[in-house]
Amino acid sequence: MVGLIIILPGMSGGTMILLLGLYEDLMRDMAKFKLTRWVTFALGLAFGLILSGWIFAWVFTQYAFVILGVLLGCVLASVRTVLEENRKPSVGRIIALVIGIAIGFVLSLKTGSVVDSTSEPGIPILMIGAALSSALMVLPGVPGGSVLYMMGIFDDIMNALANLDWKILIFYGIGAVLGMIGLSNLLNRMYMRHKPILSWLFAGLIIGSARMLIPSEPGSWILFVALVAVGFATTWGYERYSKAKLGKKADAEAGESIPEETET
Repeated sequence: MVGLIIILPGMSGGTMILLLGLYEDLMRDMAKFKLTRWVTFALGLAFGLILSGWIFAWVFTQYAFVILGVLLGCVLASVRTVLEENRKPSVGRIIALVIGIAIGFVLSLKTGSVVDSTSEPGIPILMIGAALSSALMVLPGVPGGSVLYMMGIFDDIMNALANLDWKILIFYGIGAVLGMIGLSNLLNRMYMRHKPILSWLFAGLIIGSARMLIPSEPGSWILFVALVAVGFATTWGYERYSKAKLGKKADAEAGESIPEETET
């Protein structure tokens, strides 16, 4: 399940890991390099990634217009999740947002539309994208998969997963492992320490780079907007469901701790 969710732009794999009750143990074990107990989880994650890659590669080939619209909606809806409780604007946050939009827009000009991408990604870009996306994927509320489309390699990864292109997958895997082990705890600490500013910066990156998901000739703008609305509603609903589920889980844990305190 995590493998199917974690790769999608706009979806937070970290939230799913938190829902499963694995987040604290995962972060603690990665910090101590105790990874043997996570082998089964990693295998399931890899299977989910390959399955999602195969599904998306086939659907993207047949219905690129539909996928672009839905993905754009997912990405735009994730801005709300990224900002979370830090939605109140300030001068510093607005500046961070503008910087993020500018950087994202420049990246979109450099990489172009995901539909027009025909060249194979370079190894440095592949590994950097893998490291950043995998490290961010484990942060609750942060759609790490969005990094892949920001860097223009989302469709390359999907095709590599579907066709088992080992040249791309090996370097992507190396970068992902380095990111998970070497960067996840560092980024987690940085994100929690500077969460308001970084949230607005990341929101700007998402908005600015969303241009890559807009086709030059959509055919029907009305249909495209409708597809964007579908993707937006799907991500919005997923995040609301996740938040409600986490709230119930926290209430249940709090309720269980009350009798224990009473007994003592």
